[in-house]
Amino acid sequence: MNAKEIGEKIRKLRIKRGLSLRALEELTGISNANLSRIERGKAGVPQINTINIILENLNAKLEIIEKT
Repeated sequence: MNAKEIGEKIRKLRIKRGLSLRALEELTGISNANLSRIERGKAGVPQINTINIILENLNAKLEIIEKT
């Protein structure tokens, strides 16, 4: 899975949970600028730890990213 596909899945989850980038920033400690870059696929493929932090705060598991 490439960076853009991962970012799209994260964005869909965030919106589904009703969170803004700023709200997710507060939950994860990851700046909203970096979250935005991840969602747009502009940050490269995020490290697994970063993905896990984001997904944990979206109440999702890593498997959601692995599904196509």
